[in-house]
Amino acid sequence: MARLNHSLRKIYHTAIPLPLKYGPSFSRKFKGYYDRQSASRNEIESYRLQRLIALVDYAYRHVPYYHKLFDKHGIDPKRIRTLDDFRRIPTLHKDDVVANHDALKSDEFDKFNAVQTVTSATTRDGMVMYRSQEAETIRNAVVWRYWHNLGYRFRDPRVHLTLSNREGEDYMQPHIDMNENSLQFDPRSITYDHAPVIYRQIKEFRPKMIFSQPSNLATLIHYWRLHNLEDIPVAVCCVLGEKVYPEYRELITRFFGDNLRDYYGNRENTASAGELFDGNLYINSDFVHLEFEDDNGQPVEGKPGNIISTGFENYAFPLIRYHTEDVGIYRGYPEVALVGFDTMEVVGGRGRDLLLCRDGLFCPNVTVQLKNANFHNYRRVQLEQLSLEHLLVRLEPSNDFEASRDVPIVEKAYRDYFKDRFTVEVRIVDKIPQTPAYKHKLVVSQLALDELRKHSKSK
Repeated sequence: MARLNHSLRKIYHTAIPLPLKYGPSFSRKFKGYYDRQSASRNEIESYRLQRLIALVDYAYRHVPYYHKLFDKHGIDPKRIRTLDDFRRIPTLHKDDVVANHDALKSDEFDKFNAVQTVTSATTRDGMVMYRSQEAETIRNAVVWRYWHNLGYRFRDPRVHLTLSNREGEDYMQPHIDMNENSLQFDPRSITYDHAPVIYRQIKEFRPKMIFSQPSNLATLIHYWRLHNLEDIPVAVCCVLGEKVYPEYRELITRFFGDNLRDYYGNRENTASAGELFDGNLYINSDFVHLEFEDDNGQPVEGKPGNIISTGFENYAFPLIRYHTEDVGIYRGYPEVALVGFDTMEVVGGRGRDLLLCRDGLFCPNVTVQLKNANFHNYRRVQLEQLSLEHLLVRLEPSNDFEASRDVPIVEKAYRDYFKDRFTVEVRIVDKIPQTPAYKHKLVVSQLALDELRKHSKSK
């Protein structure tokens, strides 16, 4: 009976083709974006400039923040006709978004059916913003275009190792999305003891794609290796959200084959690029505009620069020349390109890194535990693992911070989160240390990387 009910549910969820379930405009958008990637360089650059001009014009007329900003800096939207003109617009930082949250909404906000979202908190506390329904449809079309380029099709089986289970669900059990034909594992279920169970579930599901943060996948493979489990053939591993360190890439490609592809994007829908089979990371230049600048705001090419991003389609809550707090290198156009876009490399700035304790490797949510403790009196936080038992918490305090009251709160929050695996030392600093490559790293642990590297070299 259970098998029959499962079959009936599957028929119910899959009777309608997936593109139709995404809404009436998805198929048209998907075809348009899929066809455009084969356009010439000049055609794509012309399209990109048209979309930027249209966005700037709209933002000035309908978004209070930009109307005030442009007037203050003497920027006439009608005079923005080139990318050099566009660069005159001041950079928008995350703190600007927080401080001007309501003023960044269009005065036609309600007509866009916008959905609220929160950034992933890889460089700071999660930031609330909005994405229009149209922008969501286009983002979905661009992602599916990328997956099609990798040979992955609608409703091919897919495994996710990215998101927490729905509220009320047992996080040790995977969630099955029959509509998408995806098997979704909560990253909290990735433990040494549970890894063989996950292995069997994935092998039985026979996915064509695994979709994961690289740290989650590397940790899982590390445990599989310790259990002496055999490799699983998968057509493609698509990773996102974090820098793919060499230690991660080596573990993943040894287990799944040379099929690891990196996708670069953000919740704000202002950055989007996908690695194809030639190893190049192609910017989706018909969906976003990326600029690469040094710390003085000057454009750079061929060396690390701050990634300044603009998404074309989110008119409900436009983010123009938005500082991603990521660092990348602009690589231009390859001599032989698979699609008609320019290329880049992500150097750092995104993602969470692993910690190592006596229980094994794990990937912490650095800011979540502070939220759970209802603690908000900080600007930035960083964890550095000093030894197997000692964790240093660097904290940039806000104006409301009081050391005698707040330091014990932070110490307890992390002790509770890590279940006393570490002694916790809180150090108040004027500014979290930065490096040219990685900007503000949330987690620093040479021990974790050494553990991965040691295990990789032993195979």
